[in-house]
Amino acid sequence: MRVQFFIALLIVFFGVGVYWYQSAAAVCPVPLSYRLGTLDPSFELSEEAALTQIAAAEAVWEEAVGRDLFQYDPSAAFPVNFVFDERQAAADSEAAQRAALDAQREKNDEVLATVAQLQSEYESLKKNYENRAAEYESRLARYNAEVTKYNDRGGAPPEVFETLEEERVALSKSADQLSTTATELNSLANRINELSERGNQLVSSYNQGVARYNQQFGFEREFTQGDYQLDEINIYKFSSEAELVTVLAHEFGHALGIDHVEGESSLMYYLLEENSSTPTLSADDLAAYYTVCGYEESFGQSVRRVIREKLAAF
Repeated sequence: MRVQFFIALLIVFFGVGVYWYQSAAAVCPVPLSYRLGTLDPSFELSEEAALTQIAAAEAVWEEAVGRDLFQYDPSAAFPVNFVFDERQAAADSEAAQRAALDAQREKNDEVLATVAQLQSEYESLKKNYENRAAEYESRLARYNAEVTKYNDRGGAPPEVFETLEEERVALSKSADQLSTTATELNSLANRINELSERGNQLVSSYNQGVARYNQQFGFEREFTQGDYQLDEINIYKFSSEAELVTVLAHEFGHALGIDHVEGESSLMYYLLEENSSTPTLSADDLAAYYTVCGYEESFGQSVRRVIREKLAAF
């Protein structure tokens, strides 16, 4: 009878232990051993590069809390998968459109720079033309006055006539030069007007492209770039190394048992903000971490870690 009672008691304790382990196993299961799982070649990401970005995501948490939370183990049961689907296809489309807009903006800038340069040349040439034209008009007036004076006297002496003739030739040459400069000014003005019109068309086209881009992509997005599914992390899309590290670190947070937190700048916020640098943990992120994992390994965490290590050995 005692034997049966003892066996029944063992069964109860075993059942309670299994329930306790299973219910708590997903709560801060550190250090969490992971491996690189599926890596779809459509991402054009090498295994080495993928592991480098995963390690960077690890560091976001580990450097902030000073604790070994994750470890790479090629034989681990927990995979980090890179699954290519319509989300990454959309991200690639976004990147292509953004690149096209950037190229168009560069073209706009080139046209505007050319217009500014030509405008500067035009203003300089115009000022030179006006000064020369004023000097020409002054010389022409003096020449005409001299010619009129000597005509009224019945003609100029030979030496004066020769001087007046030289001035007439010089004035004629100046007039031709002014005419050439005026033609250059008109040509420059026409080119400036043409380029300005082209620039206006490019700016209008660019603005329309930006409006289409913003309508299609310019909105806050929930963390659909990846997900955590109890025994694996799946990465679906990223547009940059910084975004990939952010998504990986966010899903690592879920793998620790951390839910979404408040604060738009938080790593564990449910919406993704555009970020061109390595993510950092906010006060809300750290508070959520310490609530789940504590400030040091608890007895329960130690027991679960030992159990995981023993189970992994079989």
